[in-house]
Amino acid sequence: MSSHDAARWRAATGDAPADVRRAVAGLVTEARADLADAFYEHMLASPEAAVFLDHDAVQGRLQPSMQRWLTDLFEFDAGKPAEAVVALQRHIGEVHARTQVPVHLVIQGMRLLKRRIVDLLRSSAMDRSDVVRAIQLVGDTMDLALEHMSEAFARSIERTVRNDEAYRLYSATQNVGTERERQRAALLDWCQDVLFTIQTSDRPGELPRLGDSEFGLWLAHKGVVMLDGAPELVPITTSIERIDDILLPRLAGHAFDEPAVRRELITDLQREVDALRFLLTTLFDRQQELEGGRDQLTRLLNRRFLPAVLTHEIGLHRRRSQLLAVLLADVDHFKYINDAHGHDAGDIALQQIATVLGDQVRAGDFVFRYGGDELLVVLVETTPTAARRVAEAIRVRVEQTDLSLGAGRTTRTTLSIGIALFDGHPDPQRLVTRADGALMEAKNRGRNRWAVADELEVAAGG
Repeated sequence: MSSHDAARWRAATGDAPADVRRAVAGLVTEARADLADAFYEHMLASPEAAVFLDHDAVQGRLQPSMQRWLTDLFEFDAGKPAEAVVALQRHIGEVHARTQVPVHLVIQGMRLLKRRIVDLLRSSAMDRSDVVRAIQLVGDTMDLALEHMSEAFARSIERTVRNDEAYRLYSATQNVGTERERQRAALLDWCQDVLFTIQTSDRPGELPRLGDSEFGLWLAHKGVVMLDGAPELVPITTSIERIDDILLPRLAGHAFDEPAVRRELITDLQREVDALRFLLTTLFDRQQELEGGRDQLTRLLNRRFLPAVLTHEIGLHRRRSQLLAVLLADVDHFKYINDAHGHDAGDIALQQIATVLGDQVRAGDFVFRYGGDELLVVLVETTPTAARRVAEAIRVRVEQTDLSLGAGRTTRTTLSIGIALFDGHPDPQRLVTRADGALMEAKNRGRNRWAVADELEVAAGG
């Protein structure tokens, strides 16, 4: 932030007489609850706001925050530096960008607030000349606040777009030969599982859905990004829906008692799977093989892609109501490994720990090197129990692994893990921040354990 911005803020608020400034601050503070109610009543009435706002979020977090913002904005004589006030407006703009709040809704809300405050000023006991000065003060203050919010919003969106594009480029240019064979094998495994169940059961009941398989999870969470814009995606998705919603229910239902119908349905299923494999081969063959976007040491995803992944997953949560979780892990006493055995040995140990994490998650999950000796896992379509189970499996596996340090040396270490379950808040950074807080709790409790954000539960190792 430049000194010019702070000077502009002081100029906008300092021209009015002190008694006018105090009158405006007192009026806004007294009416802040009603003003916040009016703002969010307007926001909740918009269908566009429904995707990131709900009544509980407004009452629990946002309405009190709006009241504090109004008070802080108009406390001209409270001794708060102009730099701090400007920084707050920019922070709000960045949050709006991360949560993808349409900027025109914010502008509408600000206009509503300004009009309500002006109406209060006009009906107050202030002299007419003071009312004019107060209205000018309110207008300048709120316009400047919106200006700083909008500037930060635009810059944050620009960074997000660059990272999104970089992530799409990275996703589209993986080693497509390896990924193609992995997903073809996953599809075949699912098909064999279904056919085996049909052939060995008198009545199989509910058959495993393709959308819930390893292949289905990969496609929903990684394939759609990796293959963004590919014409094969629509027929692939349509084929999966036909298998899950039509063929499998019929196979598991009354058609099981009719051998001829069952054979016909199995033939249809095999045709669909063959068509899927062909579409996958065609799609992967058109992708270029170009490494990029991975951490050079661990070969995990680079953290710059984390906002894009979380934003995508939060969007899926809104449409499919599937729970999302973040696990943030830190290697306990990693500095000791570096100090005792050298940084090269520490690098080798971290590579092996990264491999352990990758082995404990599914194809649709994401594993990042978050920074230094911190690793981050995004668990998709999970449950609170499953997230705890994965954290414990990672903790135990690392604790029991002999890490090779080269030259015949080995060591063992442990992890502290923070778990944050998605709570509906649309800001992806909040999810990571909560996981970081849980990680700190696990470390404070003695390390080699995991803790869950916003809960007292802590699981310790032996």
